[in-house]
Amino acid sequence: MIVLTPNTPPVNVYDKKLVFLAGPIQGAENWQKDAIADLADLDIYVANPRRDNSADFNYVSQVEWETLYLKKADVIMFWIPAESYEVKGRSYAQTSRFELGEWLGRTDFNRRLNKKIVIGIDNNFPGKRYIIKRCEKFPCPIFDTYRQTITEVRRLLTEKINIFFTSDTHFGSERALVYSHRPFSSVDEMNKALVDNWNKIVKPQDTVWHLGDFGDISFAKQLNGNINLILGNYELDAIAYNSQYLQDLQNTFALVEKNAVITTADGETLHLSHKPSDADRTMFNAFGHIHGLQKCKHFGYDVGVDANHFRPISEKYFLDYKNSIINCYDENVFY
Repeated sequence: MIVLTPNTPPVNVYDKKLVFLAGPIQGAENWQKDAIADLADLDIYVANPRRDNSADFNYVSQVEWETLYLKKADVIMFWIPAESYEVKGRSYAQTSRFELGEWLGRTDFNRRLNKKIVIGIDNNFPGKRYIIKRCEKFPCPIFDTYRQTITEVRRLLTEKINIFFTSDTHFGSERALVYSHRPFSSVDEMNKALVDNWNKIVKPQDTVWHLGDFGDISFAKQLNGNINLILGNYELDAIAYNSQYLQDLQNTFALVEKNAVITTADGETLHLSHKPSDADRTMFNAFGHIHGLQKCKHFGYDVGVDANHFRPISEKYFLDYKNSIINCYDENVFY
């Protein structure tokens, strides 16, 4: 376990799961300490916003830190214990209640779990009945005890999640259909095939790294899995034209980044970018953008749908190609 606190410099958290402890601090017992102890045997990151020393508190940096790791978290744990002591001028758990509403609003429990949110509220918390009523439309149980809540958090952190890669779906794009010579009679047929192919192999709990040029983002609601988006040139162009589009992307996808470095099942680091020209040649790379025109390069592999039968590819499939590129293919492949 690696515990992240507001004093911890930002770290790459893509190599293991991350849980954010999102319940109250002021007026509450130090339940975060108990949670860290109860999860200590897991190979995970724990983001704990509680500071041991309030003397170094900076409001702006605290909010920025919390926002960063709430976005990156695989599981957000909301435990709201009964109030232990009164903080004058402050409503108990006011920030936690706001964050709970925010992340429930951002999460589509009915289709794609951008975040796995676990909620536990002590029966002696006076606002519990209202929160339960407001959460009725979400298939998300509210636990009564800390032990029930932490047990569910452990279950989610230890369940098997498959990793997939894809790129350049271009949902809704006539241009992609025509110029990439896709074998569909219409854009509607293309969209349906992409959605069907995706959902046949990706389960709701799985993670998909989409390396840009997603297309019409309304299609994300039809797709299984937690989708992390690496910005493609179409997304970047849209953001440059309308800065609000970045917020739309962040509200749609589990994570939005320009590039990322992750650790794969073979223990090696993998660089993710949209364009191969943005690859990091110090490691192996996954990229899109070129629509299958050169599936394999010395330094990486094109995960785009045009190179991979119009569906995401599993991490195992990707690593098989990685092994072949590094150890088997001769110069004729790249000539």
